[in-house]
Amino acid sequence: MALIKLEYKSKALVQGVSVNVLLPTDSFDGIEVPTPYKTLYFLPGYSGNSTELLTYLSFRKQSELKGIAIVIPDGYNSFYVDHPERNACYSTFIGEELLQITRKLFPLSEKREETYIGGISMGGYGALMNGMKYRKNFSKIVAMSPAADACKLLTEKEDAGFSKELFENLFGNEKEYYASDANLEKVFTETDKSEIPELFLCCGTEDVLVYDVVKKLVKTLKENYVQHIYREANGEHDLDFWESMMDPVFSFLTGIKEGTKNRLIVR
Repeated sequence: MALIKLEYKSKALVQGVSVNVLLPTDSFDGIEVPTPYKTLYFLPGYSGNSTELLTYLSFRKQSELKGIAIVIPDGYNSFYVDHPERNACYSTFIGEELLQITRKLFPLSEKREETYIGGISMGGYGALMNGMKYRKNFSKIVAMSPAADACKLLTEKEDAGFSKELFENLFGNEKEYYASDANLEKVFTETDKSEIPELFLCCGTEDVLVYDVVKKLVKTLKENYVQHIYREANGEHDLDFWESMMDPVFSFLTGIKEGTKNRLIVR
């Protein structure tokens, strides 16, 4: 297992960025994972960063057991959208630049079918939005407790530190948001189904921040016959729920039966 801290000057963001990269270079049983590696680009949530995710959730374990590289950038509370007028093109950074720079530096697969995007909360929104925007680059999307409707989250959850001003700073007014491709329901219903990446969504049933909007998005996916996997279980918008979903998420990405843990075990 190799954990690499990558720092470089991003053209899309016009600033230095930090990215954590996990590579399954060795295996506990001595059998190496062949390169180039299948790769998950995973996006942190609001107020979170890549180091926190690596500290509190079992990404290292999943990388090792499932034989997959994981790239985790910092999100800077951006919702992973572009703002070229501010030299802050987070969508371009995630969907294009980060793939290019990491593939240049590390033995990562350049195949769409071996390249995935995922995220938690704000990062779940960013994964769904950018996974669709850059669907020619990503074959699978994982969204854990995603902020499926950024407007409702940011304008109706003031007790969580959000506000209408923050929403408008990121997305413009409500009418503009729902008419744009930032509106996930619009994107999924208007896109040719053959182009949509494989989807895995999950949410805790006691998640007061996003459970209602996640269920609404899942309902839209069902009504429009968009193939997806949805999991819900007792849990809140917290680390305990996300940790409980790590094996299902990485089993979905790598095609390994849930509960077997190790890529070498067949049951």
